[in-house]
Amino acid sequence: MKTILFSANTSWYLYNFRQSTLKKFVELGHEVICIAPQDQYSKKLDKIGAKHVNICMDNKGTNPLKDLALFFKFYLLYRKYDPDVIFHFTIKNNIYGSLAGFLARKKFINNITGLGTIFINDNLISKLVYFMYRLSQSLAELIFCQNKDDYKLLIENNLVPAEKLKILPGSGVNLDKFHPKNHKIKKADEFRFVYTGRMLADKGLNELIGAFKIINQNNIRCHLWLCGYIDKKNNSAITLNEIKSWKKYTWFNWIGPSDNVSEILAQCDCFVLPSYREGMPKSILEACAMNLPVIATDVPGCREIITDNFNGILCMPKNVDSLKSALLKILTMDTTQRIQLGKNGRERVTNLYDEQIVVQSALDCLNKISKK
Repeated sequence: MKTILFSANTSWYLYNFRQSTLKKFVELGHEVICIAPQDQYSKKLDKIGAKHVNICMDNKGTNPLKDLALFFKFYLLYRKYDPDVIFHFTIKNNIYGSLAGFLARKKFINNITGLGTIFINDNLISKLVYFMYRLSQSLAELIFCQNKDDYKLLIENNLVPAEKLKILPGSGVNLDKFHPKNHKIKKADEFRFVYTGRMLADKGLNELIGAFKIINQNNIRCHLWLCGYIDKKNNSAITLNEIKSWKKYTWFNWIGPSDNVSEILAQCDCFVLPSYREGMPKSILEACAMNLPVIATDVPGCREIITDNFNGILCMPKNVDSLKSALLKILTMDTTQRIQLGKNGRERVTNLYDEQIVVQSALDCLNKISKK
């Protein structure tokens, strides 16, 4: 039995994106420890057989003293639990967890789950993050990123050693859970668009509401469902008051957070993700697995999965008119063609994004590192 440690900036992330990997390690008899801040998903990690250990961290802050304190917290936890292998996820865990892991003489694998908008900005904070990535990532045994755009950016800017960097398709998708045959739900007469994910402005939700306002002014019968939680600690968070202001529209429905996303997708006709940038959006993978056509922005991560007019429609980011045109294109599309887009999406994720690929990769990494 080995001790395997997983580290991320939220318990929500580990439960929703790495659950299958965690369960597999537990099933094989390994001790699985999850280091992440306490939230409503921490107890759920315990229920699947992992041990949750709380760590306080300022995910978006840039206070050097707090980040130094975070480094020492990681170091002390790594010394305490003495893991055989550490899997890091998310920016601060990748940086400060790596530095702490090196000091504690531990072997670790880093997962760059998405570079985010900070990597496409040119300011002091971006330069600092670049420096910290160069300093920390060379210490890892192996590094995974999630799409070709991120791979190119990381290599061209010398942020990670090329020989250690590989592409892995995000967290994959559970093709059994997200299968249209498992959800016999009668859909409504009105056409339903749906978004699932955190309520963030960076996901393009303001643009989505703006596009819907224009469409519904023309008396086109369609509805918009938003499913996800309000991430209050995120600088890009949509507030509860903003969501309440949207409820005045008869076409709008906020479902809130849900652990039954597949059932919600089964009641809808098209998935929308007008995000500014992604790593490998699990929400799109889940929608494709459910045979839904997808509208997404032509940005890293999204365009890795969606091919325009094959399994969805691509539109310009931060552009209400472009998004509106994509919505109208789906609405006016022949039903047979729209269904074919969904079928093409299901076929693509089945061939390329099965979550078992990700689970097996983690097992292979463990075996490889254990032999060193």
